[in-house]
Amino acid sequence: MKRSREGDLRTIDRGALVLCLLVLGAAVLYPTLRLIVQAFQQWTPRVLTDGPGLESIGNTFVVCIASVALAGMVGTLFALALSRYTFPGRNLLAALAYLPFTLPPMVGVISFYYLIGRDGFFPRALERYFGIEDAALPGLGAILLIHTYSFYVFFYAMVSAALDGMDRSLSEAARSLGAGKARTFFRVTVPLLMPALLGAALLTFMSSAASFSAPYFFGQNYRVLSVQIFQERSQFHYPESLTLTVVLAAIAFAGLLLFRARRTGGGAASKGVRQPIRSTAGRFAAGAVAWACIAVLLLPHIAILWFSFVDHGAWFTELIPTVFTFKNYTELFTNASAFAPIRSSLWTSAVATLATMLVALPAAYLVARRRRGGALVNLLVMLPWALPGTVIAINMIVAFNDPWMPLYGTVWLLPLAYFVRSVPLVTRMAGAAIEVFDGTLIEAGQSLGASRAYCFWHIVVPLIAPAAGAAMALAFATSLGEFVASILLYVPANEPIAVRIFNESRRAVGPAFAYSVLLMLLVAATFVVSRRFTSRVA
Repeated sequence: MKRSREGDLRTIDRGALVLCLLVLGAAVLYPTLRLIVQAFQQWTPRVLTDGPGLESIGNTFVVCIASVALAGMVGTLFALALSRYTFPGRNLLAALAYLPFTLPPMVGVISFYYLIGRDGFFPRALERYFGIEDAALPGLGAILLIHTYSFYVFFYAMVSAALDGMDRSLSEAARSLGAGKARTFFRVTVPLLMPALLGAALLTFMSSAASFSAPYFFGQNYRVLSVQIFQERSQFHYPESLTLTVVLAAIAFAGLLLFRARRTGGGAASKGVRQPIRSTAGRFAAGAVAWACIAVLLLPHIAILWFSFVDHGAWFTELIPTVFTFKNYTELFTNASAFAPIRSSLWTSAVATLATMLVALPAAYLVARRRRGGALVNLLVMLPWALPGTVIAINMIVAFNDPWMPLYGTVWLLPLAYFVRSVPLVTRMAGAAIEVFDGTLIEAGQSLGASRAYCFWHIVVPLIAPAAGAAMALAFATSLGEFVASILLYVPANEPIAVRIFNESRRAVGPAFAYSVLLMLLVAATFVVSRRFTSRVA
């Protein structure tokens, strides 16, 4: 019996390994190698030494490092304040701290554009009431503001988790030995937080390198690589775009080396009680800051909802619009061409999510259980995670623009790109659940007479369903709002919502905001449905 089980297990391992190697080899490894070969065959050093290319390389480094610094400062302060203290507005602020995650990149940038952009609400208000002209935040400042709002959540989430698992007795011991608060923080707390800080810094660096929407709308003359690659490609400068794509990938890998975790946290969890701020002045100041942060967090969402009802054809000279309409919404559901991007995003995201789960679950099993070939599968899975969306899109264009694999220009290249972008994260999330799964539970079930299928559906599925459901929801929601790869790969037959928002924002902004509200609702509904489903299964 034992030998039969071992044979069945080896068969499962081989099947999972073959599936992962075939799919990931074709979708990840082959496009990457093909891009590298063609890039060096058409290498254009001129674009790296003068003009916009050289400027975009330097600017990309500046944006990435500055985004890490600003998002790290804001997110870490949020985590420390919300984890250690109680003050007026604390509970609401903690509930809204993840709100930027519900804003797809293009939606968030459109909202900020009409708040702080050249024709935005705040610059116009400053000019009208205070006589301050050209108050719009230009170039680098606007990009960093949007990146800080969008990416501080990485630091907040990871530092909060680290603080919750930190042994408070270490800090208390340092204080009892005479160390001051500052010395205890930098010599005890910061080293224990270092893995979380480095992990969040890496995510922020990679996301900043891949950022397209904010630099495109606000960059003006401040060029970055993601936008420069798109412009070179749009002007049919293929050698230049390939050369810059390799440079952007190199910058991403440089960030991977720079922010890789070098230490591991220690100490058993000993979560302490949050301390109230006792002084009246301190509580008032903390409450004022908390409510100001709440207003900032809610402002982009409120602006999107508000502007979606505005009749933008009648809104020219007024600072605050007074003419409102439902036409922006009714057009979406009564006009077949207007509804097409919604239908396109739903089916491409669904196909990509299903494909991701079919590959990510076997890959997570091989990696988490350290099966033969798991290390190679892990390398293939994590390769797209180190590549910005622009690089992945160019990979797809180069690899699948051949007569023997003619996917470029078809509707299938977009879900394939979504699959490649989602598989690293889903594999990591599923692997975390599989790694702690106790395999003896299956053996116990079989020893009591249950079949392998019964054990799978009644033991394995309920235990890994919450993580798998959350991963599936995240993959679907991410694909719905994906823009960086979509703008390079879509065809008119499958224009996604994010691209339609981009196109409408340059023509009639009313429909753009209506699409934005719908996209946010779809993302929110995805997580609600996932939470209900996984809670019932579990």
